[in-house]
Amino acid sequence: MKKLECHLSFDNTCCWMWTLSSIFVGFKILEEKGLLKVKSVSMDRNFRADGRYPDRMIVELKADGKTIAYDMSDGYQSINIPELFDSQLDRIDYYFKSSYDPNFAEKLRNHDKFLPLGIAYECSCDGNYFEKANINDALKNHRYKEFAFQILTKAKRQRLLNYKNFEGNEHFDNYKILFWSRLWNVHTTPEEILKVYSELDYDRAKKKAETQNRMFEDVNRQRIQCVQVLKKEFGPRFVGGLSDSEESRCLAPELITHDPAIETRGEYLASLKKNYINVLSKGLHGCIGARYGETFAAGRAFMTDPLVYAPPGNPQKDINYLEYTDAYSLAENMNRLITDVDRIHEIENANNEYYNNYVRPDSRILNTLKIAFPEYF
Repeated sequence: MKKLECHLSFDNTCCWMWTLSSIFVGFKILEEKGLLKVKSVSMDRNFRADGRYPDRMIVELKADGKTIAYDMSDGYQSINIPELFDSQLDRIDYYFKSSYDPNFAEKLRNHDKFLPLGIAYECSCDGNYFEKANINDALKNHRYKEFAFQILTKAKRQRLLNYKNFEGNEHFDNYKILFWSRLWNVHTTPEEILKVYSELDYDRAKKKAETQNRMFEDVNRQRIQCVQVLKKEFGPRFVGGLSDSEESRCLAPELITHDPAIETRGEYLASLKKNYINVLSKGLHGCIGARYGETFAAGRAFMTDPLVYAPPGNPQKDINYLEYTDAYSLAENMNRLITDVDRIHEIENANNEYYNNYVRPDSRILNTLKIAFPEYF
């Protein structure tokens, strides 16, 4: 059977934005399995600036006369004019969105083209096309220091980010709690909004900035309260706190952690595969962030505040995760779960299965290709 020949491109302002890398990892694994052929990868012109797409965090696939978009942006902050977005959908065949809102989708004229994209995490693999494109772009545009740095750190980066290193499904006899989080700067201005979204007037930019700052404040407040309660309630069974940042030093310096078990990304990822129940919270604009993907990959049980969006496979409350609505319900639910080892193991097994079917980079991409190109898959 003829293989699907794929031409991939991404925005040339997204250099080394590893959020996009998981798309290319998925295609590379599928190519190694003999299911498709990647014919070209290019760093295209600015997708948002030329009006092609609402955001730059997009990978475009062209294959067999069709155009497919993979949107990795958080929420819907870039879709300021739904009618304009609908006109952008006119020129493509499918648009897979990582923060998929069915209520938004049903209002679109092109709702049948607008579909959910699976949960992602920042990862790589041998021969990653994303990495190759960025290195070649640095050399082509005479960014020699960047080129040299990326070549010298390539092996270390591969050891840290290879998708296989995230995967695990080990059970334990007892568990602790892991919550390592960050706080956000809450001082977005209308002028900063206008630099990104030139289609807005000043009043709309001011309203957008105010909404964004309230969102940051709410996220920061909840994360601070959760750390405070977990430290108080669980003592040495709790590992975590806030990462060191200007905002953390201003709002909650006593909660900053320098625990060597989690302070660096490598140490944190290694801890994910140990005997922890992970605590997660929604990301910017309600997104289901990379730490969810990392937690599914590690086959861990977790607790989260209510999911805002609907990822493929529909992970279920009380099957794939337990839910909290504030710091106190988090502590209450955690007290019940942490001693119920059998239930933790059930959640871990469910999440390992969900990962393999919907989150693993090749499965995530293959699920979209089965929709867009059923004759090939």
